[in-house]
Amino acid sequence: MNGKSSSVSEHTGKLSGIFGSVIRTTVKTVKNLPSRAENYIKRKIKEHKRKPKRDGVNKVYVLVGYATKEHIDAKINVERNLIILNRGMLLIIFFLLIFIALHAVTPYLNPDQYQDMFGISTYEEVTRNDPFTLPGSSHSGNATPTVTVQQSDV
Repeated sequence: MNGKSSSVSEHTGKLSGIFGSVIRTTVKTVKNLPSRAENYIKRKIKEHKRKPKRDGVNKVYVLVGYATKEHIDAKINVERNLIILNRGMLLIIFFLLIFIALHAVTPYLNPDQYQDMFGISTYEEVTRNDPFTLPGSSHSGNATPTVTVQQSDV
C-alpha cells in the first residue's frame, strides 16, 4: 500500500507545482495589466504625435535616415508616372476591345436587309415628301419649316 500512496503523493506534488505555476503567472499578468495598458496608450500617443499631418488623400513621406528631398520627389514622380501609364494602358485596351468588337460584327451587317425591312432604298426617298421644305425648292437647299395657321371663328 505504501507504493500506491507514494505515487498519489507524487502526482499531487506535480499537479500542485503546475497549478502553483499557473496561479503565479496569472497573478503576475493581472498585476502588470494596468502598467502594460498605460504603456501601450502612451506609445500610441507618441506615435500619433510624431506622424506628419495628412490633409489630403496623398501619401505623406517622412525623411528618415539618409533620405533626401530629391529622393522623395523622385519617388513621388515615379508613382505619378505609373498611375498615368496605368490609365493610358486601360484606355488603349478599352479602345482595342471596342475596335475588335466592331470589326467582328461589321461583316454580318447587311444594309440590303435593312432596306427591305424599312422599305427605303435611298436618302432622297425619305426626304421626297418632307413637310418642312418650301414648295418649289430643291432638296439640296436648307429647309425651313413653314407652318400656315388659319384662325377660324368658332
